[in-house]
Amino acid sequence: MNRRDLLISGAAGASLLATGAGRAAENGALLSSWLGRWSAAFNDPDLGVYRRFVETLAPTVGPYVDDDLSVRETTGGFEVLSSQVTGPHEITVFVKDRAWDRRSKVVLTATGGDKLEDIAFAGAPGEGTIGRLDERAAAAVCEAKLRDEGRAGRFNGVALVARGERVLFRAAHGLADEAQGAAVAPSTRFCIGSMGKMFTAVATMQLVEAGRLKLSDTLAVHLPDYANRSLAERVTVEHLLTHTGGTGDIFGPQYDANIDRLKSPEDLVRFYGAREPIFEPGARWGYSNYGFVLLGAIIERVTGKPYETVFQEAIFTPAGMAATSQGFASSRPTARPYTGARATGLKALAPYEGLPAGGGYSTVEDLHAFAVSLRAGRLVRPATLAVMTTPKVVAGSSHWGLGLAIRSRNGATYYGHGGSAPGVNGDFAVYRDYVTVVLCNRGHPAALNAPDFIGSRLPA
Repeated sequence: MNRRDLLISGAAGASLLATGAGRAAENGALLSSWLGRWSAAFNDPDLGVYRRFVETLAPTVGPYVDDDLSVRETTGGFEVLSSQVTGPHEITVFVKDRAWDRRSKVVLTATGGDKLEDIAFAGAPGEGTIGRLDERAAAAVCEAKLRDEGRAGRFNGVALVARGERVLFRAAHGLADEAQGAAVAPSTRFCIGSMGKMFTAVATMQLVEAGRLKLSDTLAVHLPDYANRSLAERVTVEHLLTHTGGTGDIFGPQYDANIDRLKSPEDLVRFYGAREPIFEPGARWGYSNYGFVLLGAIIERVTGKPYETVFQEAIFTPAGMAATSQGFASSRPTARPYTGARATGLKALAPYEGLPAGGGYSTVEDLHAFAVSLRAGRLVRPATLAVMTTPKVVAGSSHWGLGLAIRSRNGATYYGHGGSAPGVNGDFAVYRDYVTVVLCNRGHPAALNAPDFIGSRLPA
């Protein structure tokens, strides 16, 4: 939101300032009123109340109401911690899940008393500290918590916690396929969303190790036919790995309208290659799905193989990830994505297909094997992993290395990646001593609550 400071002097200025203060107070009261109405609707035990609230008072949010209801059911509702007016028509509300430890924020936008223009959910840094437990106690508490939340319908997926190769516990709750009544099992495959970017990053760094690619190489070196030559000569491999290339997204109305012909990196590069960057490459951080599509295209040019084949040969097979693939089809049980809330009716979504930006399928066991192989130096050298997990770019409360995020939970640092889409949520975290993997077939924050809870209690 653009803000403009006015320098006003003299009596007229004092009058204007008084008027402005009055308007600000009036606006603050209006936004506070919206906060009360929204909070009451969102937290009502009858989820239909929130649907009717959106339909009547926030119709522009209507297309996303099923996602909101999923948030409501997963979190158990929100406790409002604090709020502040953050713009002329905007109030930011800091909240805590009623069912979990997770803190987040909600931004409400309203220009008047008749309608809410937007309701946006976002992450927020946690506050305070949670007492850590010894390993045995932490495992018991976390397993019991997941069991209770599974019974309450607030956790539908699989969680795995390990120390090195030793699995401390696995927890599987809910249904993988509602129509068939198929239960989730520890071996169930889930769409992992953007967690698949880790495979693209590892495959890229393997080529760097082999001397077939340099972090300083530009797009133009490996994609000499790229449509926007000026951009291709400025964006480097390191820019793409750190989300600092300004290359933007692929998803949106354009993608949806052309999805049937956008199946491969080559298709997407041909479709989006002429556009300009959204900011000067290297100037700042901006999460970019298209950037990882470009890395996939580079991998294909350098190796002469489809990126899926490179993943299989260079990552999945060496790590023993037999259940992991880019496609939904498999002889192994695979969870279907759902949006909405069980209390008001879940909606099955069409399965996703993988890209270098994510969207493939895996299990918690395979992702644990991936973590073990990474740390053992079987996929990249230890020195390379150290470079990948060294913070290079600040992005809010996170840092980014080369294709991996570096964050902390309750003071304990970890590296990894999350994944989120309608009906998809996952989290992969590697701490100094522990690995946590959580996969769900519900949208954000279905899988995020569990690793936050677990990661805050394991021994630091």
